[in-house]
Amino acid sequence: MTRIVSFSESGLDLGALHCAMLAAFSDYIVPLQPDADAFKAALNSRGFDPEASFVAVDNDEVIGFWNVATRNTKRYLIGSGTRIEHRGRGLASRLGIAAIRAAENNGIKSFWLEVIEGNTGAERLYRKLGFDVTRKLDCYRLDHPSPDRSSCELSDFDTVANVIQRYSTWEPTWQNATECLYGTQLTSFLHGRGGVIIGAGGLVYQIAASEPSALEDLLAAAATVGSLTLVNVDTADNVLCSLVQKLGAHRFIVQSEMCLLLPNLS
Repeated sequence: MTRIVSFSESGLDLGALHCAMLAAFSDYIVPLQPDADAFKAALNSRGFDPEASFVAVDNDEVIGFWNVATRNTKRYLIGSGTRIEHRGRGLASRLGIAAIRAAENNGIKSFWLEVIEGNTGAERLYRKLGFDVTRKLDCYRLDHPSPDRSSCELSDFDTVANVIQRYSTWEPTWQNATECLYGTQLTSFLHGRGGVIIGAGGLVYQIAASEPSALEDLLAAAATVGSLTLVNVDTADNVLCSLVQKLGAHRFIVQSEMCLLLPNLS
């Protein structure tokens, strides 16, 4: 018999959750098979909340999950999935309803998530649960840009966190927010004319500047590996999107950010 319980009440450990994630994402649109350490690190950085997260358990095995994070009066779906052989039983809907009810019962005001364009089954479920699209997000891969990077200098995270608030025109998504980046190994560059980029290992978390030429210099300064990956760029940022496309970036994912304002469960 399958039971739907919070992860904290399941009696299972993160190893069981990791195994379920690997199985559920084995046929995902984007290859996603992190090792145990990377999986735990991602959960920790995004604020995984065992009491807010729900699992479907059958014979002491996790067969479905909604991994959820909490930040003040907001919750965020880090990831959800169902093992292939258990799909078509309504488990994803039951998990979602359980997670949303728990959020309502704990005074949460909003629930957030992102869904990849083309994942029609997931988007259909989220809409059924009451989520609405708030904005579109682009993900780019960019080979080394080559402007003069001498106007950029390495800086500490606290400094650039303050500077980015001055120049950014949109809020980063949950996993790219400043709260998720503290305590991680990051490289930050500050631009002489105003602007900042925060990244690690070729992955750009946040970028903002006073003018397009400064954005271009910052991208060049961060390009210490074969390419840069910009994840969840607000499509409405025409300056940044136009620049990376001009530099030859490849847009490899489009996502929809979705939000459910609570209480809203019928």
